[in-house]
Amino acid sequence: MTAGLPEVWTGPSILAGAGALFVGVVLGVEANGFVELADQAPVPSDGPGAALLLLPFLTCFGVPFALLASLLGVLPTVSTARWASGRLTGRDVWWWVPAVAVVLVGAGVAAFGITRRPEPGPLVLGWLSGTALLTGAALLARDAALHGGRLRRILGYGALSTVAVFGIGAALYATGLVTEYRPPKVDAAELAGTWTDGRGGTLTLAADGTARAEALTDHDADTGVGPVPEPGKHRCTGEGTWSYDPGDSTTWQQSVQLFIKGCPFGGGIEGLRISGTAERPELNWEYGDIDSPDWYTLTR
Repeated sequence: MTAGLPEVWTGPSILAGAGALFVGVVLGVEANGFVELADQAPVPSDGPGAALLLLPFLTCFGVPFALLASLLGVLPTVSTARWASGRLTGRDVWWWVPAVAVVLVGAGVAAFGITRRPEPGPLVLGWLSGTALLTGAALLARDAALHGGRLRRILGYGALSTVAVFGIGAALYATGLVTEYRPPKVDAAELAGTWTDGRGGTLTLAADGTARAEALTDHDADTGVGPVPEPGKHRCTGEGTWSYDPGDSTTWQQSVQLFIKGCPFGGGIEGLRISGTAERPELNWEYGDIDSPDWYTLTR
């Protein structure tokens, strides 16, 4: 620690870091809700209201995690920045905090990328948002160490920020600068043809209501209990029938009812959901965790 500076590892610093993390996550969920309204998806988004719905959960379970993250992530960032600043400049300089945060979050994202190999886009977004969250929390914890408690101020400005984000997001959609996504309106004639999953599987929907599947992936079998199988190991092929359900009122309720012996998907109430655009529609089958499902998508 640089001589003459107050201790970082104090109650006010811990609470300031935890409060900033909590507010940052709530704002992130709220902003992401507005973004999801414009994204193409098989099901309608919960929108910014998800932040309000998740608030009790975040309060009960998120606060303890925020305190732990403040101890394990925020305060070590402040301490490391203070140490590096003192060694290299002889004084405590604030901009060392974002410099250290960039390196720490970057290392964590790199390790995740090497082990899980996600798409580059989400990886970069995770790095940027994680760096912003850690930097903001560390700067506020540093400020609390220098000037005393900041928790009330953080929570107060956080509440104002949530109102501001909601107002800006609502205005963008109300003025038409951003358009809420709706699935395209289709009919049975437009759906007839051959659909592909891009990995060798095809689904052919004939105009007479018959259907044929060739090597479609059975994800329910892929995600079953036991050792993780090879990607695409579980395939289904067969013949059957299909029909188009226009739904009652909105294009979100459209579906394709598919019944093929040997293939588990497409039947039931939900069927294959329709998304994409009028020029390039998509058929989607939900699988995996019911609370956070994945989607098997077929295109033409």
